[in-house]
This record gives sequence, C-alpha cells and structure tokens, in this order.
Amino acid sequence: MSGVIHWAIALVSAYFAWRMRKRNIGLTIMSMCVGGLAGLSMGDIVVEGRQIGGLAEFLKVSITGGLPSLLTSIIAWLLMLGFVVGLVLTVVIYRKEAREADTKRIAVVELRGLVDTSDTPLISAVPARFVGRREDCRVELRGMVSSSSLNVTAALQELEHLPRNLRQRRADTARADVQVVAGGVMQVPLLFYAGVLLDDEGRVTLMDWDRTKEQWRELTDVDSGSRFQLDGLDSVQSNGEVVLAVSASYVAELADIVATFPNLPLVHLYRLNPSVNSLWSEDEQAALTQQFLDVLSALQNRGVTQVHLVLAAPASLSIRFGRAYDARNMPPLRCYQWEKGQTTPYPWSVQMPLTLGALAKYLPTESQTAKA
Repeated sequence: MSGVIHWAIALVSAYFAWRMRKRNIGLTIMSMCVGGLAGLSMGDIVVEGRQIGGLAEFLKVSITGGLPSLLTSIIAWLLMLGFVVGLVLTVVIYRKEAREADTKRIAVVELRGLVDTSDTPLISAVPARFVGRREDCRVELRGMVSSSSLNVTAALQELEHLPRNLRQRRADTARADVQVVAGGVMQVPLLFYAGVLLDDEGRVTLMDWDRTKEQWRELTDVDSGSRFQLDGLDSVQSNGEVVLAVSASYVAELADIVATFPNLPLVHLYRLNPSVNSLWSEDEQAALTQQFLDVLSALQNRGVTQVHLVLAAPASLSIRFGRAYDARNMPPLRCYQWEKGQTTPYPWSVQMPLTLGALAKYLPTESQTAKA
C-alpha cells in the first residue's frame, strides 16, 4: 500500500511540474492558430484571389455549407495573422533565451566522497528549466577519505576552496544571474561543512542521489507532514556540553552514542518510523531544518558550550542543516562520523568554524579506554 501511495504522490508531483513548466507563448499562439485553420478546413474550402500586376490584392476564403464567405475570410485572415505573430514571438523569445543562456551561469557542485557517480554526473541531471551555461564545480574527495587512506584534514583543505572556485566560475557575472545546484554522496561531517561554506553563495538548489534508482533527483515530492519529535532537552544543564542526535532518515545508534559520550546529556530529534530514501520534499526539509534551528537556539539560551552533533540524514538535508547553522548565534558545533563495528563508533568529527573566515578542524575522538 505504501508503494502505491508513493507512486501516486510522485505522479501528482510530476503533473504539477509539467503544468508549471516554462512555456513559449509564441509556440502556443501558433498551435492555436493551426488548430483554428484545421477546424475551418472541416468543410470544402474554396479560395479565390484577385491579382493586379501579378500581386495578390485580396484573398477570399469560403466554406461550402458553413459560415458566410465574408466572415470565413475574416476568420481565416485573423488566424493566419495570429500564426505570423506567434512565429515572430517564437523567434524573439528564442533569441532572448539564447542571450540569457550565454549570460547566466549554473554552478553545479557535486560532492564526491563515497559512491562513484562519475557515469551519471550531477551536471548532466540539472533540470532544463535552469537557463544558463553550466559550470562544473565538482569536489572529488574519495582518494582522501577512503577507508584505506583517511586524511580528513586534506579533505577539509580541498573543501575550503569551494567558495573561491564558485567566485571564479561567476567571474564578472552579476550575482543574480548565478544559480548554484548542489548535491553529493559524502561523509556527513563533510556534507555539513560544505553547507556552511555554501551559506553565502546566494540561490542554492539541492538535489540528492536516489540510491534505488541510481540517479539524481530534485526534491519535488509533496510534504508528508512528518516532523521531528524531541526528547531530552529538559535534562540539559547550563554551561555544559551536550550530544544532539538527529534521526531523520534512520534511527541514530543511541547505544553507540552512550558508549562514546557516557557522561553527556543526550537530546534526540527524531522522526517517527524514519526510512532511507524518503525525504524528497523541499517543504518538508525546510520545516525539519527550522526545528533543528529551534533546538540549537534553545541550547544556546541554556548556555551550552559545545554541541556534539550525530546526524543520521540524507545528503541534501545534511547540506541544508549546514547552510542554516550560524556559529555567531548558536553554540559551537562538532559533527561526527559514524563507523559501524568500531571500538569508537564515532571515531572523528569536524569542528565547524567559530568565526567568519576561520577554518574547520578535524578532531579524532578520544576513546573511553584512553580516557580511563
């Protein structure tokens, strides 16, 4: 039953996307005029023309058994005139769109850290409704954060070039003419930090990798109304550290959190019955992001000095959370990487920059055995 519901939601979303697509009014006028002329031709058409000096003075169109010949001629002339007007508009609009496509830029930021998507790059999946020259701003980190060679510091240094690369791609183009499209499959702390870096880059459209269909998708589904539940906020003491676990796409490993942070209070934001590959609504993600910010604000008001963030969320939501996070008005935040089956389940984290212009830091997690 749930599969049928998801299919129906996807069908409705596709229909509205089609209805709201950008249209060329000239082509619409031309098709209407052709349809009108086709309607007139349902009867037997008689066309008469007088010529003076080889030039047509006027054209007379009549339909046997139909409207009076004068009225038919007027309608035919209007339809043919409308067709010409539509043709002119089509050419004008096409040339205008061609100029816009040459002026505008689509900066495509694909973050690669886990899955190899080289055969289906994000730049090839950017919707046609985005007009402009596509600029590939891919960030390739797989060689730095693989299980065999982990070098998070080098990965962070590579990510730090992202704003500069976007400025170079923008060149002398007006900021209003640049659209950023971002998505990726990467470790959660790096996705969150990428969101922090993208915060000042103007309009950003997020896409995500559909693991089932193995393709990039827009966040066009209908909002399901699912929101976070909150536990543990009342246990937070002033002037202390806290673990904030977010269960968005699956339930965070609470036992591993307790094992890694045994003496810290736990605040848990969670969706009821979360599932992977399910958060495909822009509005729903925006609502969840607002709840995330509300909790960070509440922790700031309680004087929390450090937030240890454990985030179980899709890539697009992780980037969105990073874009929304503001170190100036929220507690310092470290985002952790989870590794199944390790002695220290959350072996490392990224400390987000504390001030404007500062850099993120890679921090290995001290094991409880070492602490003891």
